Amino acid sequence: MSDKLRESENATLQNMLLGDYVPDLIREARERQDAIMIERFQGKSLRIADIGCGDGYHGSIFAPQCELYHGFEIAPQLAQMTRDRWALEHLGNTQVFEGDVAQAQLQDAFYDLAVCLYFTPGNFRDVGEDLELYTDEYLDHNPVFTRIMSRFYQAVKPGGLMFLTVYRDVPEAEAAQYDFYTTTGHQPVSPPGARYVATADMFWSARWTRRSMLSNLADCGIDPATVTFHELNPIAWLVEIAKPT
Repeated sequence: MSDKLRESENATLQNMLLGDYVPDLIREARERQDAIMIERFQGKSLRIADIGCGDGYHGSIFAPQCELYHGFEIAPQLAQMTRDRWALEHLGNTQVFEGDVAQAQLQDAFYDLAVCLYFTPGNFRDVGEDLELYTDEYLDHNPVFTRIMSRFYQAVKPGGLMFLTVYRDVPEAEAAQYDFYTTTGHQPVSPPGARYVATADMFWSARWTRRSMLSNLADCGIDPATVTFHELNPIAWLVEIAKPT
């Protein structure tokens, strides 16, 4: 992918993440996701990987009591915001890894918990301007998603967990995406009804069926029997993956 395309995508991501406007259903899904994660993991001494850590918000919640917290972020400005935030909060057990998470160097069986929240799993793909690439077959077997999640699954200890927040492929989710992107100044250019929404400034966000999530996870070597779909609301799932001992 060209630097120009990546820079455009990163700028769009930062604008959406840090802006004031969020549609109600998306906000509700985020809040319920956070409530579940806080109830289960806050205050526990864990090694945590945050895939697409954004501005470091979740590190501020979990790092004060965990063993270590590693944030992975491709957008340089967001990565720096995270470093500054965690330094201000004196979170000495944190570290930010800036760059393409698909190329991250990870140690096998290192983390207790790996998370990819706020719909970030739907952003992983081969980036380009030709939307014809994103067929149903591509979305069911996304090579970039597979490469990233395979790496982090290997980096999770036996008995550890992964959590992914994703949009469900339902009309209400598509409507919320269109509302979010258009209201924040990012014009959708993908055909209505596609299983993803792409914007003119190179942002891209997929929606998922149970079948597409399980087929992608199977490509990562993950047994469907270890996967649980937690319904956050009508448009979103929190997908839990338990790595066997």
